[in-house]
Amino acid sequence: MPKTESYSFNLQKDSVRYYLEESKKQVYSDFKAAKKSLVKAEAIAKKSKDPNLIADVAHNYAASYYIVGTYDIALQKFMEALSLYEETDNKLGIAKCLIGQGLIQQGIGRNKEAIKLFQKANTIIKELNDTVLESKVYLNIGISQIELKEIDESYDNFHKSLKLAVQNKDSNMEHLSQNRLGNLHYLRNDLDSSVYYYKKVLDASQANQWEKSFANTGLSEVYIKKGDYKKAEEYGLKGFEAAKNTQAKWDIARAAEILSIAYKNDHNYELAFKYLAICKSYNDSLFNDAKLKEINLLQLKRKEAENEKLVAKNEAAQHKLKNTRLFSVSVILFMLYLLTIIYQYTKNNKVREKLYSELELKNQDIESQQMLITAQNHNLSELNQTKNKLFSILSHDLRSPIASIQQVLGLLREGEISSEELKVLAEHLITQVDSTSIMLNNILHWSMTQLDGAKINKENIDLEKVVKDSIAGLNLMAKAKEIKFIHTNSEKDTVVDADKGHVQIILNNLLSNAIKFTPIAGTIEIRYSEDGTFIHMHINDSGKGISQAKIEEILNFDKRVVSEKGTGFEEGTGLGLLLVKQFLSDNNGQLDIVHHQEGGTEFIASLPKAKYF
Repeated sequence: MPKTESYSFNLQKDSVRYYLEESKKQVYSDFKAAKKSLVKAEAIAKKSKDPNLIADVAHNYAASYYIVGTYDIALQKFMEALSLYEETDNKLGIAKCLIGQGLIQQGIGRNKEAIKLFQKANTIIKELNDTVLESKVYLNIGISQIELKEIDESYDNFHKSLKLAVQNKDSNMEHLSQNRLGNLHYLRNDLDSSVYYYKKVLDASQANQWEKSFANTGLSEVYIKKGDYKKAEEYGLKGFEAAKNTQAKWDIARAAEILSIAYKNDHNYELAFKYLAICKSYNDSLFNDAKLKEINLLQLKRKEAENEKLVAKNEAAQHKLKNTRLFSVSVILFMLYLLTIIYQYTKNNKVREKLYSELELKNQDIESQQMLITAQNHNLSELNQTKNKLFSILSHDLRSPIASIQQVLGLLREGEISSEELKVLAEHLITQVDSTSIMLNNILHWSMTQLDGAKINKENIDLEKVVKDSIAGLNLMAKAKEIKFIHTNSEKDTVVDADKGHVQIILNNLLSNAIKFTPIAGTIEIRYSEDGTFIHMHINDSGKGISQAKIEEILNFDKRVVSEKGTGFEEGTGLGLLLVKQFLSDNNGQLDIVHHQEGGTEFIASLPKAKYF
């Protein structure tokens, strides 16, 4: 049976425990209410200055953010709680934080690493004889094993979890285990057993919204496979509404995707498209959250690697110290032995000098090796930064054109395009593919120069022509929002001295940014001006404009800014304007931003005029 001292307390409205219990009840149906309870618990915990209470609040924050899919904050809070639990050697708290880290690893698909963390936590839990937490560990190991296609092993772990949940009268874990068994039987194509487990959850009066969402959505999936699309739609809608009530992004995306499939099979293409769009929206949101979470996890991995190196270095130092002590003892014994034979033995000093000389040479050799290793690590760090920069650019600049092409091909595959529309779209598609290919070549050309040492190959470039090519490449994206480009041809020479690949990336990012913040049926104006040194390219959108504070942030900081949503709720990574600033600087150019009172934002990219000889 589980220990009770960790859970037994008097629930009073002015206690940390009271508000923690309230947040646990609320989080599956009302995240905002749960967060308010946690804020109250945190205030009381801080006043008490009890590290275990403060750690309990941090752990509950982490669990709540994990449930709604905000993994980056969840990870931060789990690490904060773990540090406090380790200070007080709170083994139960340490085990719960290991489970939390395992859940986040599981959430980004690192299931082998997640299982290791769960098993490490289970070792502590078994020592504490806590069968409540043990039930949760078996459930989560089973979930990761499904992703690793270890079906039989996951089946055994789900039943272990269910058995302990029934034994502990833990209805929440009982429903979670039944939901996962329903999903497992669906994967095995045992549809009647799948329906049986899902309906046990729905028939339970204690089941919360999160559990009902999973069960209803699971039943929708089963009835799609059975060919009963009306029932699939009925259960899918229930699952979708329950997921929305819990504000859980992953569950909303899952329910929307299954509803889209049900409506498509029922030939209701309008609703199928509607829920597919919802699914894509939440998946995009999860992707960006996953990016942030991945950055935090990479930082965690780096710290873990540094800790492992420190441990290895300490072990080596201890081993060396042991050898040194043994050597010193041997020398002393040897000296005593010589003194007993002959007190005036003159070679004693020579032996000692020789030994010290050898040690000095060894120390110098070690210092030389350390300097070499430091230099190699510096070179590896620079290469790794270059690689990260390359991946960031590829993912940022290729996502938009490929998404546009994918939309057209998806409509073509579904038969939603008439032959007349196909003729028109074919021309646009060819232009899109050609422009994307040119852009890809430019990016790859730039990336090779980066890998060779960040070289810049300047040449005379007709800026106006490159702008036309970029507009052609982004034409489909602009048409999707009915945006019109107004490109005013310059009456003067627009040839600049710059790296062509850099200019292409600058233009793609500035024009994509303008499309993102221009409303439907808006306009984007491109014109040129010059002075004695620069050709100035003005890109003016018809959006609501950005604040002066945001302009200051973009112009004065050399780091990625937080990306805001566009007028069509488009997501961004925040890398675009950082790349624009970097490449303009590399080419001796500059960036200015002007907010117009009548509306819209004007980006002015300036590049040096071409040099003619």
